[in-house]
Parts: sequence; structure tokens; C-alpha cells
Amino acid sequence: MKEPRCFIIVEDTADSSPDARRPAWPVLARAALAGLALGVVAFAAASLILYEAQGVLPAAGGVVATLAAALAAGLWAGSPEARPDQAPTWRWVGAGVAVALAGVFAALWTYFGWDRYGGPARALALLFLVGIPVYAIGFLLPALAAWAAHFHGSPDDADDAEPSGLSRGAEEAVMAVLVGAAAGAALSGLLLLPMVSPGPLLLGVGALLTFPLFFPREARAAADGGERLLHQEETAYGTLRVTQIVHPGGRRQPELRLYVDDEIESGELERSGAPTFAYVAAAERWLRDTTPAGATYLFLGGGAYTLPRRMAEDDPGSRITVVELDPAVSRLAYRWFGVRPEHGITSLHGDARAVAQTLARGAWDRVVVDVYGGGEQVPHHLVTAEAMGLVRSLLRPDGVALLNVIGVASGEGECRFWSVVRTAAASFPFVRLYVHVGRDFPDRQNFLLAATADPSFAFPARAGLFEPWPAEEWPALACAVVLRDRVDGAQTQAAPPVGGERGGVAVPARAD
Repeated sequence: MKEPRCFIIVEDTADSSPDARRPAWPVLARAALAGLALGVVAFAAASLILYEAQGVLPAAGGVVATLAAALAAGLWAGSPEARPDQAPTWRWVGAGVAVALAGVFAALWTYFGWDRYGGPARALALLFLVGIPVYAIGFLLPALAAWAAHFHGSPDDADDAEPSGLSRGAEEAVMAVLVGAAAGAALSGLLLLPMVSPGPLLLGVGALLTFPLFFPREARAAADGGERLLHQEETAYGTLRVTQIVHPGGRRQPELRLYVDDEIESGELERSGAPTFAYVAAAERWLRDTTPAGATYLFLGGGAYTLPRRMAEDDPGSRITVVELDPAVSRLAYRWFGVRPEHGITSLHGDARAVAQTLARGAWDRVVVDVYGGGEQVPHHLVTAEAMGLVRSLLRPDGVALLNVIGVASGEGECRFWSVVRTAAASFPFVRLYVHVGRDFPDRQNFLLAATADPSFAFPARAGLFEPWPAEEWPALACAVVLRDRVDGAQTQAAPPVGGERGGVAVPARAD
């Protein structure tokens, strides 16, 4: 089937905005400095390793091969998480430390005359003088190129197959690195190395990189903090927004949030990836406490993939499948919320119940239901007895389902909430309810509902900060019913007869 075309709008505000009018020299100067460090490292290491080498050509080949392999490995490893909206401060510091360590090794090499040990010593020299510092610089370069794009991109680039801002920023950063590398090699060969030995020279370059004045810095946070729009996109399923919460003074990590049709869906800290929603943290703790390593997870509802990603990071051997309605939501999870291919998460797109009906029965250790269709409620067709029966059939005999339910336990809305709980209790022989804010809280809150058919399963006493609510203490409400796909015995509205009133009850014709 032909995929419908969606129009994407990318909006940026304040200091997070790519602006073609902003000069890119802060990035390009640092890119040139990184290139200079690369040139100095290459020339200084070559001069030290080749000076006493017997068979200069093979030794030179080893230096060139090590440099190329280390640079390629660093570029490959540093590319996936390079983000245009984030200054690569820690990568920069890591490169400086690696060059300084190379300087220490070079000084020790010269002082103790380690070249007399021949091949093994030169292998260590290739590792410490070339491999480690060049890898660190290569790991830094993709982040510098992405950061340069931050200064050149424009909202009009969002619909282009190859955004002109990203390309221009990357090209300028690459040119700055090449110019810096050429300058570093020339300065080393013509001026610096005849005057200074390789050890002090590399130490000086490392100190230059780690000098705080040259650190790539994030844009200064606004004095009063606030929420900034990073991305907005309209799809066939709704409007998606990614925002950044900047706390006053910038002393706390910024928070990234995902909104769907102006309803907040997910939140996590920008650098650590830790969830900012209490129920996600509670569900993560509960799953870690109850799930063996290498388990199979099925998540009905992905959002920003915070919980699936956290479980993948905690147990790399786990097998995780996420069912998400909108493919664009999955793309945003990879772009903004730290999901990577290495997590091994399988994404299926479509209605959660329809997709679940196509999956293997009895194949899952944990099924997590976290789906919302607006109004902060689980869609009705996912909380009926038939839907609960489907979830139970997906589980292994000792498997457990975990549902996130937003509702009111006491007050307006209690009938629907307790109907969901009653339906789960009618579908599973063993159910445990966990409450967050309190049993008498009059407004909506998150509840975790765990259910299993395994009599030997030991429910944790708590789910993070969520406390248990024993079944014998649940209120008995006459309005709480077992929800079903179709309500038996209900009257059916028919089209009004000609000339009659609307809303008449359809009565089957009596056979004479």
C-alpha cells in the first residue's frame, strides 16, 4: 500500500535554534584545533617510532595502517550519538586526555630508551602514541561536524532528502580539520620537533585541548529556564512535539519530553536517559526485580521507548519487541531519546491489539501494556475481557503482564477505573495493584496493575515508590463491571422511521 505523505515542520527556539546568520567559527576553530592535534600526533609518533627503526618502510606502513584504522574506528563509533543540538564537551576532554597520555608515554620512551626492545616495544608505541589518541580524536570529529550543522541548519531543510545546513556544516568542519592537520604536521616537522622532543610536544597539545577555555560549551541556559520546542511533526495519526525543559541556572540536567496531540507521553533526562515519570521508574524497578536475564518482552505502546531502552541496557541478552501505532514516534525515539540499533529492539507498527493477534502465543515472559488513545485513558478495546484474554494467551505459563492505568480510585471516574481492575481480576487468577499518590487522591494518577496465571509468582512488596493495594481492600462499586467488546442485552439504536422520531429502538419484526 502506498504510504501517505506527511508534512514535517521543524521548529527551534532560543539558543537551540539553528540559524544561518550565526557564525560557525566557534565550532570551526575547535575543529581546526582537533585537526592540529591529529597532525601533531601523527608526525610526533612517526618521528619517534621511525627514528631508530631498522627497516623504515615496514615501520612506516605500520604507523600509517594504525593511524587509518584508529581514525576509522573512532569515526564509526562516534557517529551514532553525534547530535547537532549538543556540544561535545566530554568527547573533547577525552581527546585531550588521550593526547596527554601519549605525551607521557613518549617522554618515558625517550627517557628509558624503550626502542631497544624492538618489535614488542614498537607495538606498544603504536597503541599508545597512535591508536588511542587518534581513536579519541576520530570519536570527537562526528560530534564536531554535527555541532557545526547546528549553526547552519534552517527549518526549510527539514523536508529535504539531504538538508543543506547539515551538509554545509559537516563540509566546513571537515575542511577545518584537514587544514588543522596540515598545519599541525607542518609545524611539527619544520619548527616544533627540531626544538622540542615528542613527549613534551604531545603533553603541550594535550594541555591545550584540556584547557577549559577551549571546551565546546552548551548555549547558556536562560535565567528563568523554560520549555523549548526542538521538533514538531504532523503525521497521519496526530501532531508530535519534542521539547526540552531547561531548569533555571542550568545546574540540573535538561529534560526531554514527547507530546502527542498536546498530551505529554514521555519524559527523560537528556544526558543520563533516566525516566522522569514516576510510573516508568516504578515499572523499571518492578521488571528488574522480577524478570530473569535473557527474557522476552512485548511492549504494547512505545512512546519515547524509555522503558524498553532501559530494559535493553540493563539486560543486553533480552529480546524486546515494541508495538507502536505511529512509525514517526519510533523515529523520534531513535533521533532524540537515545534508542540505538545496538539495543536490538524490534519495532512493529499498527494497532496494538491487531498486531498482538498476529504474534506467537505463549512466547513472552513479560507483556507491558502502556497505550493511550487520548484523554489519558487506555483505549477501551485494550481493557476488555477479550483483550485481557489475548494478553494472557501471549504469555508463557510463568509470564506476567504489567499494565499502566491512569484513573481515579475515589471520585469522578472511579467506575471506569475499577471496571478495568475488575476485568483484569476476572481474566487472570492472580492480580496485584500498585498505587502511587494515595488511595483517596481525587484526581487522576498512575496505577500499575500486574497479572499472571502462575500461582508460584511472588509479587514484589512494592514497585519502586508505588505501594500495594490488596484486593481484599478494594471498594465494591455497583457500577464496576467486567468490560467486554460487545455488551449483551443492550438496546440497539436504529435509523428513525420515515416521518418518525430519531433514536427509536429497533424491534425485530414478529413472524406471523
